[in-house]
Amino acid sequence: MSCDYSVSVVGRAIVIVPGSDGLAAHDDLVNSVLLAQLVANKKVEKDPKADWYNAYVEVLDDFWLRQTKAREERLITENSVESAIEWVIAAMSKGDSGEGQATAATLARVASVSGADPGMSLLRSHMQKVSVDESTEVTAPTKAVRLLVILARAPTAITSMYLEFKTSLEINPNPLTQLYRAEDVPGVVSMRYARANLSEVLYGPAREAVAFKIREKREGQVMMLRLTDDAPDLIESQKAAQEV
Repeated sequence: MSCDYSVSVVGRAIVIVPGSDGLAAHDDLVNSVLLAQLVANKKVEKDPKADWYNAYVEVLDDFWLRQTKAREERLITENSVESAIEWVIAAMSKGDSGEGQATAATLARVASVSGADPGMSLLRSHMQKVSVDESTEVTAPTKAVRLLVILARAPTAITSMYLEFKTSLEINPNPLTQLYRAEDVPGVVSMRYARANLSEVLYGPAREAVAFKIREKREGQVMMLRLTDDAPDLIESQKAAQEV
């Protein structure tokens, strides 16, 4: 697969689409993913113990038919340093090596984006919610980190990876540059993998209604990232620096 992709942030999702398509060709994907997130966010706000991903896919499954789905729980190995990028790439590669390579090349570019980029600020604000009270506590409580990565194979075909874990760390301005040790994540990293296709039979009748529901939210929740062509492997560089 070509690594010529453009990337947008949609809430807490990194959406990767073929550069030749343009984001407009993926309006159905963006609108349905945003709607599903808004519904899941509201459910978790009302009930903090609710499963965010389950609430998200309950909406998405109304339109997208999942052909493949898998779940994995993993622990960070003692004395190792790991990153969300590595977890996503490993899961994507299990499903399809070409998709894993395309995701790896694209996320390396995303990791080089400045944390001050508006799209990156948007992503970070959704990945980890931090209240003012929590930020001033001496002993920081563990907070949930949630990230979606969606690779569009075509406007109606996607592969997605979802990560959720808890950490006492306040994640970096560019969350993809964050490194984690076992002591930083007191529990498992939950990962959900899926391949799905958009059903026109299901989505067609709802297309206008979905667009109407998210029309006021889309402007502030969807942002294109400005990627550089030649991105250094920042994750490996940071790991090497920590080992010195």
